[in-house]
Amino acid sequence: MPATDNKSDLRWYMGGISTYFFAGGVQSVLFPWLIVFVLQQDAERAGIAQMFAMLPMLLLGLFGGAAADRKELRRYLMRLQLAAAVVPLALACLYAAGYVTFEVLIIQAIVLASLGAYTMPARDSLLSRVAQTSLGGRIQQAVTIATGVQFLSQVVGLLIGGLATILGAVPLMLAQSVSLVAAAATTMKLPKAPPSVVHASHEKKPSQLSQIREGIEIVRRSADLRSVILMMFFAGILYIGVFMVLFPILMRDVYGGGSFEIAFINVCFFGGIGISSMILSRLRPIRRQGRAIMLAMCTGSIMMVFVHFHPPLWAVYMLALCWGLASGVSMSQSRAIVQIAATDTHRARVLSVFQIGMMGGGPIGAFMSGFVIQALGPLDAVLVPSSCMVVLWIVIFFSTNLWKIEAGTGQAAKPA
Repeated sequence: MPATDNKSDLRWYMGGISTYFFAGGVQSVLFPWLIVFVLQQDAERAGIAQMFAMLPMLLLGLFGGAAADRKELRRYLMRLQLAAAVVPLALACLYAAGYVTFEVLIIQAIVLASLGAYTMPARDSLLSRVAQTSLGGRIQQAVTIATGVQFLSQVVGLLIGGLATILGAVPLMLAQSVSLVAAAATTMKLPKAPPSVVHASHEKKPSQLSQIREGIEIVRRSADLRSVILMMFFAGILYIGVFMVLFPILMRDVYGGGSFEIAFINVCFFGGIGISSMILSRLRPIRRQGRAIMLAMCTGSIMMVFVHFHPPLWAVYMLALCWGLASGVSMSQSRAIVQIAATDTHRARVLSVFQIGMMGGGPIGAFMSGFVIQALGPLDAVLVPSSCMVVLWIVIFFSTNLWKIEAGTGQAAKPA
């Protein structure tokens, strides 16, 4: 496919990302606020709730990738986003009628996350096509721009979500729904994106399970992909639980905060990711990508050790910002490695394996975090993932090639 310079494709694609992740930012505050502050659930129940909110990505992500490789991506993505818009609208009706319970919130989170498991690989696969038409095939630049837009728009959603105590839950749920409709509308402005895999009418179409196996096989054969996904999976176990479970409890029990404090610590973290990603998009591509990922991962452990010493709230915000700046490097570079290594015909499936690697550890981490916090308290609990990351870092360094991965090492081989 020849590279062109159609910047409008890039603008519409980024418009879809910004509106979709604005809704995600609102959800990131609204869901734990409803669980922890409105329903007054303890740390164990909060951990279980966050586990269920992330579990669909682990169970359905591979199916989402297999489906995306055989869909016309523009229309498929639009329909998924419209379906997602119905979920917060339905929850708003239930909340206004007084029917919101712990179980209702779990069901809402599962449905929304299930749709997300199909949406993410489709959107990420579409990015490589936008990079061809708008950026001359510069995939690493496209990934860093998309990562920056994603997290900066999520920050706006977090700020709006932080007004839950003032505005109430229903207006925020309606804002989520409108934003997801807007995401669908901007997606429809993109040119058609035909399926990357097409079978003739006389051919027997492979089953979804066989398609999923092909994606897993590509990852298994590629040392670069294996090491990146392995690192991101265990980082998800150790880090995602901290943000999804520990910080809401920390804000409530240690700092006496509410929805605004939950929102602002997320703003600092995700804003840091967005800022560093946008800076990277304007610099020369990083050559030693694996080394950048591993060094960035160290930052999270250092930040958590500082939190253990009960610093003032403003210092916790600054620690979250520094952690986010480093995470922007690790997330953008790991996504770029996978985008470049994946072949066109298997890109969505490989990306879905990566997405599971990055988010799949989250349910495990969220579930474990609740019990660790209950046993040790939030300030001591932060030392557990930071200590485990030191061990993981050493194991990854000596047992994989992640430290040696450099940009432009080529595509992974297709399975026979």
